[in-house]
Amino acid sequence: MYYPVGWPRMLSLPQESGTDPIRVSANRDRILVALLTQDSILIWYAKPCVPIISHRRSPQSVSELGTNLLVCWRPDSSMIAVATSGGHIIFYNLVVLTDLKSLYEQEDPTNQALRRESAELYFKENVPPLVFSQAFEVPIPGGITDMASIRDDLMIATEDGHILRYLWDGQVNRDYCLDLRRIPFCVDQQVLRAVPLVEEAHVTSLSYSPLLGGFAIVLSDGRAAFLVANTLKFDPNSVQGIWAGGVEDVTCTALNHKYRLIAFGRQNSQGVVFSIDESTGGLEMSHQLILPTKDYPGCPGPVTALRWTPDSTSLALVWAVGGFSIWSTFGTMIMCSLGWDHGATDNISKSPYNIQDMDWSAEGYQMWVVNSTTRQFTGKKDKEFCPFPSETEKEEEKPDFSSHLGDNVLVIPFVKSPLTVNPAMAANDQLYLQGEDRLYINTGDTGVSQKKEALDKIGSIINDMADGTPLPDFNPPPSNHQSSHTKQWTIVSIPHAYISSSWPIRYTACDSTGHWMAVAGRTGLAYYNDHSKKWKLFGNETQEKDFIVTGGVLWWKDFLVIGCFNISANRDEVRLYPREARLENAYCTIEEVDAQVLLLNRLGDRLVVYCANSHISLYQLTLDESNPMLAILSKVQDVDASALSIHPACVVSITLTHLKTEARQRSGEGRDSTDRSISSADDSASLIMNVSGKLVLIQRERGSGDEMLYSPPTVLAGSCEQVWLPATANREKPHLTLALWLYCGAAGMRVWLPLFPREGESSHAFMARRIMLHFPLNNIYPLAILFEDALMLGVENDTQLFPETSSSSPSSLPFCTLQRVSEVYLQQLLRQLIRRNLGQHAWEIASSCSKLPYFQHSLELLLHSVLEEEATSKDPIPDALLPSVVDFIRSFPVYRETVVRCTRKTEVALWPYLFAAVGSPKDLFSDCLEMGELNTASSYLLVLQSLEPASVARQHATQLLDAALDSGHWKLAKELIRFLRAIDPDECEELASPRMSQILPPFSSPVSPPHAEVEDLSLVLGTLVGPRTRSISINQPPKTGSPPDPPIHPTLSRSASEKGPKLKRMSNSSSHNTSRDAGTAEEFFIDVILARHARKLLTAGKMADLGTFQANLEYPLVSWLRREQHRAGQVDDFVWAVKMIHQDFDWPWPGDSGGRSRADQGNALVEDNMRQLYIDTGVPRQHMQMDSGYLSQGGARPVRQSDLSLLSEQTVDAMLRMRDRPLDQR
Repeated sequence: MYYPVGWPRMLSLPQESGTDPIRVSANRDRILVALLTQDSILIWYAKPCVPIISHRRSPQSVSELGTNLLVCWRPDSSMIAVATSGGHIIFYNLVVLTDLKSLYEQEDPTNQALRRESAELYFKENVPPLVFSQAFEVPIPGGITDMASIRDDLMIATEDGHILRYLWDGQVNRDYCLDLRRIPFCVDQQVLRAVPLVEEAHVTSLSYSPLLGGFAIVLSDGRAAFLVANTLKFDPNSVQGIWAGGVEDVTCTALNHKYRLIAFGRQNSQGVVFSIDESTGGLEMSHQLILPTKDYPGCPGPVTALRWTPDSTSLALVWAVGGFSIWSTFGTMIMCSLGWDHGATDNISKSPYNIQDMDWSAEGYQMWVVNSTTRQFTGKKDKEFCPFPSETEKEEEKPDFSSHLGDNVLVIPFVKSPLTVNPAMAANDQLYLQGEDRLYINTGDTGVSQKKEALDKIGSIINDMADGTPLPDFNPPPSNHQSSHTKQWTIVSIPHAYISSSWPIRYTACDSTGHWMAVAGRTGLAYYNDHSKKWKLFGNETQEKDFIVTGGVLWWKDFLVIGCFNISANRDEVRLYPREARLENAYCTIEEVDAQVLLLNRLGDRLVVYCANSHISLYQLTLDESNPMLAILSKVQDVDASALSIHPACVVSITLTHLKTEARQRSGEGRDSTDRSISSADDSASLIMNVSGKLVLIQRERGSGDEMLYSPPTVLAGSCEQVWLPATANREKPHLTLALWLYCGAAGMRVWLPLFPREGESSHAFMARRIMLHFPLNNIYPLAILFEDALMLGVENDTQLFPETSSSSPSSLPFCTLQRVSEVYLQQLLRQLIRRNLGQHAWEIASSCSKLPYFQHSLELLLHSVLEEEATSKDPIPDALLPSVVDFIRSFPVYRETVVRCTRKTEVALWPYLFAAVGSPKDLFSDCLEMGELNTASSYLLVLQSLEPASVARQHATQLLDAALDSGHWKLAKELIRFLRAIDPDECEELASPRMSQILPPFSSPVSPPHAEVEDLSLVLGTLVGPRTRSISINQPPKTGSPPDPPIHPTLSRSASEKGPKLKRMSNSSSHNTSRDAGTAEEFFIDVILARHARKLLTAGKMADLGTFQANLEYPLVSWLRREQHRAGQVDDFVWAVKMIHQDFDWPWPGDSGGRSRADQGNALVEDNMRQLYIDTGVPRQHMQMDSGYLSQGGARPVRQSDLSLLSEQTVDAMLRMRDRPLDQR
């Protein structure tokens, strides 16, 4: 959900002859960033990216206390602690100077030409003037390995196995210091089985989470554990360690507060994430972070750093060999820099990045990284496996593995999905991303379903215009920009007047039409109209700075709904701003709430608000009848949900829905309640909450009285990252638009699908009303789902390489771009339903989607996935799914085309397994001919060419050629003629027997088949073998005097390509003629077919079709007509011939009755038609007496009776070769 864009920025540290940077750390607000070098500390402001203060220690201090090692902020950003290699902690106080308003003052030069005229050249951000004061140091016994801040204390891990607790004034809190040797460790929280640490080990990495209630530690021997206590004070007597099982090579750790996860990095370049088992209190493995081989075919070294994003939705992971990757909460890899195109640089052995430390800035839009020249890991050379051996084997090569970016600090820009902070946007199908100061909107056409509706409506309007009816008010359907296959993004920059003082953007919202975008930064808000391309800002800047959006943004009709904190009144509110009015508080509706708003969502006109006091409030949204610019909020109910979560911050999302569980459906209204339109909100709406990845359904039902009560919660799924619910239900596609969609990271997608009972079904069918389906997603991270179009939309990174200006410049890195990706999910649902013997429901879903342009492609993917899985399986499959899938696809008209498309894209070795289920390709070819599917039959012809002898392929090609000629498929006929001419006649004679298909065994056969002898049988069967007078082979016939017959099985004989060149006997007298015998026979065979079709057209009187036949296939029609002049070309019925010519060419008939004027008019019409005809003989006039036989007559010579047949040939020839005369010759 986080994607890098553009090039990173390289910081220029304001130091002369400074040392290399080693650490970077942002404060809690992530506005201030501390950079630590070996002898100094610098404080930077995130936006604008400028330095504030720098402090360098004296050489004497460095020699006495050691070089800088670690840095840690105090939670209130008033102090910074720096650990040194000599075992000391240096405390720095940060003080803001009150006599200065801002650290940087902008002044224009005296030269008028250099003065700034644009407002964007002025930044309104006041950079605080910070200074260091009262720096003091504290010696730490035992040496420092890591430190972390816990409320008002500083926890310091030492090399002697202690975790010391210091106050920020430098005093040690000895009562709460921990000794690892005194802490009992166990696999869970059962103290009776806990054992103290016996081995000599100390903590190398330390991380604290208040929502998890403990510390994650990494020991020096590679083991990892989690320290918990009964109280938040961490009394040493109550602290217990819980082992992370299955890992003994841990290098680093990071904690996820919102999802309550513990991530560890390992030496084998993998990551592992644990969660806390609520039943036993132990650590259970949630998922692993394994780098796919397609992105990096090797080991990138140990994991050196892990950092969760500020919203806890993504994890950044860094390897020692260089490069980084971004992973979703539950283990989906979103991007990896090792797979980028770095040009001539060897990605495997040398990566441009060599990140030593990193941290995220405000809202995760920037990742600050410390790059180092010297790499910690350069790879290990495996002596047993060396695919590219060294040319110089004697002298060992020492390549340069240094990073060309040098020892610098880089700032990598990112964009993210709005779902990370505003889960209410899951109800929309718009795909866009938000950056720190701009929006990335994917442009394109409307969706398939909406596009069809728009075309139908436009067609009806055009028909109404033709009838003279007035035009109705037509509003095109919402353009969701999703159906296009473009990489182009529309970048909408946020106005500098707003972003300069409200950086960064926190929340964004898009309405259902995709034309209105709202953004909310540090203070205030603004929104954008896509039609007018204009932004609307607060006219009063004081009102804009007066509130902070804290709980999300969403659109309801023509109103913008926000949850905010009123700074001046010191209270939390829910506000509604009308988008048609000016953006002022005088036009907004304000509803005060009891605590800070954390989440907003709506279902129709019902608004749900989740606050920091764990209370859920439901409001009814209505319009004022007297004033349509005024909205009214009516509170319906308030529910205490504190028992569902440990902390309100652990609630990821909240949604209103009409979905119900199985028991509630059976006891309630049945199918009617499920089939109800989702857009209608009433009191029976249930709640779906995502609490730390656990999806909980809280149903609402009517109690004994009229009061609506909430039932106990039901857990639907775990490890849930995103939840999608359709905004409206479509009765034509009820399964897809009434389903609950869950994305669970590495576990894939889960769909809670409704199953509607068939009419007349018995009540004893015991069929479930809903079923949870699961299928993997390997090529896409879904950000939006088009329910009616059966599409999932996502984004992936693409890179572009520009000419390198400097090897140490960030422009030498690949330029990161964004690409929209989509994936059809229909075949996944169908496969899961067929596997569960729910074929009827699968057929209903497929039938509702049969009009989609990629429906056949979905069936092809379904067949191919099942075929490839079962045909290549080494284990026996007693309940194979392929026959059921074939029967399912057979129920659709595109069955034959789907099978042949799948066949053409599958390996030939799998064809026998496929056709054993679908039937013989000959039968399918014949079915295609009967149904008139000639293009599909041509594809089967290519399959037959690979499976059958050449004679069979020629026979079927002949049948297809006849059908193509009869139906007028001239392009296909031309290809078939070329196909027939390419067949070697020798193959038709040699391979007369059909190629026998062989069903491959599910196991691999040996290289050479064993030859069973009598001795081998006696070894196995013992005395069951009778006496033999002579030992002969069991599977070979006895040798006789006659030579053995050639093997019949094609696998036992040499293939045609292995038999060597064929030698043709050539006579001395007519060598040229005999070498062309085979080709002449094939030409004669094709000419017979074409002549037969031409004779059929001629005898039927279809002159136009005969001319088209000659023009497309270049058939020598004139010479053929000369040969056929006394046979098929003989005209016996001239009246019929004239009628057919007039009918075929649509010629008008002359007048048959009436006065002389009418006859003259008819004759004039005929003369005009004849005058417009142009006869092209293709030869000059002096050579007219040629193959055509058309004689030019100089004078008016009477036609003899003996020339009638020749004249008919001339007439036919003229008709076939006529075309319209050019305009300039008329």
